[in-house]
Amino acid sequence: DLTHRPELQRLLAAIRGKAEEQALKVALLKSLKRARYDPQPLGHYGLAKANYLHFTSPIRRYADLVVHRALGRARSPIAPDGLPRKRDAYHLDMAEIASIAEHISATERNAADAEIDATQMKKLEFFQRQLAQRNPEIFRAAIVDVRNYGLMVELPDALITGLVHVSSLTDDFYLFEPARRQLIGRRSRKRFSVGDEVSVFVARVDAFKRQVDFAIALASNTSRKTRRSNRPPGITHRAQ
Repeated sequence: DLTHRPELQRLLAAIRGKAEEQALKVALLKSLKRARYDPQPLGHYGLAKANYLHFTSPIRRYADLVVHRALGRARSPIAPDGLPRKRDAYHLDMAEIASIAEHISATERNAADAEIDATQMKKLEFFQRQLAQRNPEIFRAAIVDVRNYGLMVELPDALITGLVHVSSLTDDFYLFEPARRQLIGRRSRKRFSVGDEVSVFVARVDAFKRQVDFAIALASNTSRKTRRSNRPPGITHRAQ
């Protein structure tokens, strides 16, 4: 039960160092619910804190201001008009707090989605330029899923996931083994499995669908420059 933090910690410890570690971590992150604001003290799952609220941070959020104002009301018995506050005025109405929590949760999700979209567009522009190069760069990647139509790979240096279509694997005819989630070469018995590290280059960019397809780089091509930087030039993104 991953709703209990100790269970999650045991899972992460169990997969540490295994070939499937990165793929399982990605799947785990996708399975977690997004954080939200709530008028009730639900704690903080990531920090394992039973009591938690926003108060201040490098960026001041509206949630911080709501708390500051509530404390200000409670500390000051005098209202702005100079008259004594009623005791009930020290506290915001719970319905009002619930409405604020719902609103700022929605606006935070919208802002995060907009940032993701903008970052993805910049990444697509970068890989589009790679297509135009005579000798496109080789990128290191990890296989995070295997399907009957190809390999889903993640580039850790660019934080992007793309498809290596089975039709681009021209060195053999590959069959899908669903039980083990592998592609197996009919002649060579070469296997592609979740967790395998591969070298890839850009094969296709679909800006409309916001998708990038890659192809496996042959051993003779991997002598070309392989990108090792933390991110493609010109791309700014936050850790996710």
